[in-house]
Amino acid sequence: CESFTERKKSVRWMSGCGGGCGGNKDASNLPDSKTIQEIQSLNAEVHAQYRESNYEGALETANKAHEMINKVYGESHLFTASVLNNKALIHKQMGHLAEASRLYDTALSVYTSTVGEDHPSYATALHNKALVQRLQGNADEAVRLFSKALDIRRKILGAEHTETAVSMHNLGSVVRDRGNIERAVELQKLALNILRKRLGSQHLTTATCMVALGLTRKRATQYEDALNLYSRALGVQRQELGARHTESISTMHNIAECYEEKGDANQAAQIR
Repeated sequence: CESFTERKKSVRWMSGCGGGCGGNKDASNLPDSKTIQEIQSLNAEVHAQYRESNYEGALETANKAHEMINKVYGESHLFTASVLNNKALIHKQMGHLAEASRLYDTALSVYTSTVGEDHPSYATALHNKALVQRLQGNADEAVRLFSKALDIRRKILGAEHTETAVSMHNLGSVVRDRGNIERAVELQKLALNILRKRLGSQHLTTATCMVALGLTRKRATQYEDALNLYSRALGVQRQELGARHTESISTMHNIAECYEEKGDANQAAQIR
C-alpha cells in the first residue's frame, strides 16, 4: 500500500487568485466584495467537508461554487480552473477516476489560456492528473505527466522546493511500478533528503516518502533498509495520526509483508 500527496490534513487546494486577477471579460464587471466573500465561503466549506470525508456534501458545495464562479468570472478564469481542480480531487476520492481526469483536462486548458504552462497551479493540476492516471493503470502517461510537472516545478519553484520533491517522490513510485528500481531509488532518496531538510523528519509528508522508498527497497529485496524506513515512518504516523489511522495500519501491513518476504513468518504474524 502507498499513500500519495493528497492527504486531507495538507491537501493542496486551489483557491484562485482574488477578484482582480486576469480572465474577466470586462474589468468594469468585477464582482462586489459580498460576492467574493460568498465564493470564498463556499470554497472554505468544500475544504472542510473534504477533510471530514463528506465527499458528497463537498461535491454539492463545489458545484454551487462552480456555478457562481462561472456566472461572475466566466469559464476562462483562474477561479474557474481552481474549482475544477477541487472538484476533480473530490471525484478522485469517490472513485470517479474518468470524471476526475476530464475535470483536470479542463482545468489545464484554462490554466494554459490564462497563465500559461510555466505556472505553479498548472504544475499542480498536472501532478494531480498524473495521480489519477496511475490509479487507472496508465503508467506511461503517469510518468509523462509527473515528469512534466517536475520540470515545471524545478524551473519555477526551485530544485529543493517541497512540491518539487513531492513530484520526484511520486515519479519514483511509478518508475518502480515499471520495474526500474535503480532509478526509483535515486528519485526517492533525493526527494526524501529535500523533505527532511525543508519539513523535518517528523512531518507526515516526509513519512509518506519514507514509506514509498521502503516499498522500493523491499522490491529490491533490501529488507533491512525497508524495515528501517517503515519503522521511522510509522513512528511519525502514530504520533501525528494515531495508531488506528489507516496510514498507520497500512505501514504496519507493509512491515508484516516485509518480514514475511524475508522468511520470518512468526514476526509477520505477531505484527498482524
